[in-house]
Amino acid sequence: MKTRILFVGGALYLMYLFGIVEGMKCWVCRSDSDPRCVDPFDNHTIPIFDCDTVSLEQFPGLKATMCRKIRQKVYGNWRYIRSCAFLGSPGEGTGNENHCTMRTGTYNVFMETCTCNSKDGCNSATSINLSQLAVFLCALLLFKIKFLQVG
Repeated sequence: MKTRILFVGGALYLMYLFGIVEGMKCWVCRSDSDPRCVDPFDNHTIPIFDCDTVSLEQFPGLKATMCRKIRQKVYGNWRYIRSCAFLGSPGEGTGNENHCTMRTGTYNVFMETCTCNSKDGCNSATSINLSQLAVFLCALLLFKIKFLQVG
């Protein structure tokens, strides 16, 4: 029995180390059609979206591997666009997800683009992921083995 418990604990620990490959989930909304999409963003009001369910017509077979948040100021009005990202790289080429690209243009246009892939829903707020759950289950299992002497 102890061997089985140790095996399960080891498997959960490996899941934590390597993670499980799943499709990216991102917040998808536009503030020009949904006022709940603005910052500060309350992710309890909009469901998270599975990016594996969409594809780009011009790039068949390409999967979304990142999330993106775009903040635009057009003629003095702010817009927020949260979406799945198919192209680009985290941190817009810097590798640092805290880095966003800022651009300004003519006619009073400003745009900030932030791209991330560190976790599901990274284009907004924090959420518990599978790795955190695996660590918790491993700790619980080890506590049970060590202190309750099960098996």
